Amino acid sequence: MDKAYKIYMDYLLEVNSHTNLTAITDPSEIETKHFKDSLTVLDYIKEGDRVLDIGAGAGFPGIPLRIEKDIDLTLIDSVNKKVKFMNEVIEKLGLTKARAIHTRAEDFAKEERETYDVVVSRAVANMATLSEYCLPMLKVGGIFIALKGPRADEELENAQKAIDILGGRVIKLDRFDLDGNERVNIVVEKIRRTKKKYPRGKNLPKKSPL
Repeated sequence: MDKAYKIYMDYLLEVNSHTNLTAITDPSEIETKHFKDSLTVLDYIKEGDRVLDIGAGAGFPGIPLRIEKDIDLTLIDSVNKKVKFMNEVIEKLGLTKARAIHTRAEDFAKEERETYDVVVSRAVANMATLSEYCLPMLKVGGIFIALKGPRADEELENAQKAIDILGGRVIKLDRFDLDGNERVNIVVEKIRRTKKKYPRGKNLPKKSPL
């Protein structure tokens, strides 16, 4: 394991002993289910891209992507203790052009909409909800990647209308086995601008998906 990942893992386990960041605490599982899983989207990331990770939690997939490539990374999460942890990891690893921000996606969209080349999310939300949070942030021509598990097809079927309304088009489903775990990355290209009324406020993307 690369030194940066060892530092990241050790600090994750240290902080997780008193602050709930992850349910995964076995080092080999952290390597597989956090680090390797994060890097399954690496081929879609180009050097110099502006990348946004929404609902980044303990920094996955965003921080591993920044370790591997020279990108400009922003991570957002609504839980302050997670944001604090991510900024501490960024500092410990000496990562430049990376920052974690305590905010909600619907608020962040007011400042940063349509400015990112790639948006990634491994957040626990259905695909329709995630699409409303993520697609407004992308430039036209940009890519949104949702890192999903075995229910991806069902989620996608229920999200096709939302993706279309928000200006996206599904271009690929990457399926793979990660040490016995079925993983599916849903790749969406933004083909037209998103109407300014999205994402909706008052938690509507979650309460009442498009």
